[in-house]
Amino acid sequence: MLKKSLLAAALALATLQGAVAAELPSYPFIHARGTGFMYVGPDMGEIDFDVSAYDQVAEKAVAVIQERVLEIRALLAEQGVTDADVDVRDMRRQIRKASATASEPEYDIKCSIHIVVRDLGKWRDIMMPLLKKQNLDAFAATFGLKDRAKVEAELMMQAVQEATVKADSIAKGFGKRVGPVAGVSSDEIKNITRAIGLAPVDWPRNSNSANTKRNDTDPADLLLVTAMKMSQSVDVLFRFK
Repeated sequence: MLKKSLLAAALALATLQGAVAAELPSYPFIHARGTGFMYVGPDMGEIDFDVSAYDQVAEKAVAVIQERVLEIRALLAEQGVTDADVDVRDMRRQIRKASATASEPEYDIKCSIHIVVRDLGKWRDIMMPLLKKQNLDAFAATFGLKDRAKVEAELMMQAVQEATVKADSIAKGFGKRVGPVAGVSSDEIKNITRAIGLAPVDWPRNSNSANTKRNDTDPADLLLVTAMKMSQSVDVLFRFK
């Protein structure tokens, strides 16, 4: 039954999107929102940080950065991270005054590095040495899933089931039964919810993004791999019977 409802909803979606832009449905309907969520252990991670150095001689600062990049590549190779999962990006140069009394400016050289860690069992062995290295800063760690689509499909099924249960409860309260699905969207149905006040004050947003940790707190937090809370919401229009 649920699969049939999903199919009907998919067929009605294109029609609904065009219809709600113009006017509300002419038939009696129930609007219900469902949300599915779960905590999932990530199976991959990504690390971003900057390598920076400064000197009155630009070439010396560049040499420091090149040395650090070689050290980083060697560390990653020891942990089985391939070159394809290491991206050294855009070397940048700025000029700044060394101090108020300095006669010569300093060259501030910086580049960004992005690393994909596909084996989280090695996360700590990679992150800890990086945090201890000089000239590295602006760390950010992001976790995700290799088979993200499978989890999102499960969340969508949960959301549809919750919306169906809510609509059924509403219909029974009026001595009615829920009819066929007239439309469904994984995004907020803006025109209907705003036009007739169906949207709650604190409208919940879909949240499927992975956890991100930044080193504006304790750098030791970057060593931790924590479960991610993933969620998916769906808005559904049901006809009355």
